[in-house]
Amino acid sequence: MNLIRKFRIGLVLAVLAFGVTGSASLAPLNKFDEFGDSNCEDEMAHLDNFAVQLQNEPSARGAIIFYGGRRFRGRLPKRGEAAARAARIKPYLVQRRGLPADQVIVIDGGFRKKWQVELWVVPPGATMPIPQPAIPMEKIHFRKGKLNPRDYQCRI
Repeated sequence: MNLIRKFRIGLVLAVLAFGVTGSASLAPLNKFDEFGDSNCEDEMAHLDNFAVQLQNEPSARGAIIFYGGRRFRGRLPKRGEAAARAARIKPYLVQRRGLPADQVIVIDGGFRKKWQVELWVVPPGATMPIPQPAIPMEKIHFRKGKLNPRDYQCRI
């Protein structure tokens, strides 16, 4: 077998083993859970289960993808409202549940019909999940008014 042919076969095998991103995935990504607009107690229950899973897999990372919705509780959202709601998630997991800050990654996924959060367990070597927005931002209409981040905090 000539040298060029061996090189091509080796290159194909490397791409198959490591994927296009260049990193080998030791295990598949696992969407652990997802939830939509819910009260703080329900949200914390989802996050508590997620924290237990990540504590059982300390080498894995937790990816949280949040999506803004076209409407929030029957009205147009304010600009930045989805991020304000999602901003309470990581502090809860780190401060209340004791996860290391570098184990939790929060990703803005864009927009879907309704506000939604996906919780992913990302094993070592795996690539982060890719957000799947359903509505382009230019199709989202925002309500006027100032955003007060404290309005989106859970009182515990």
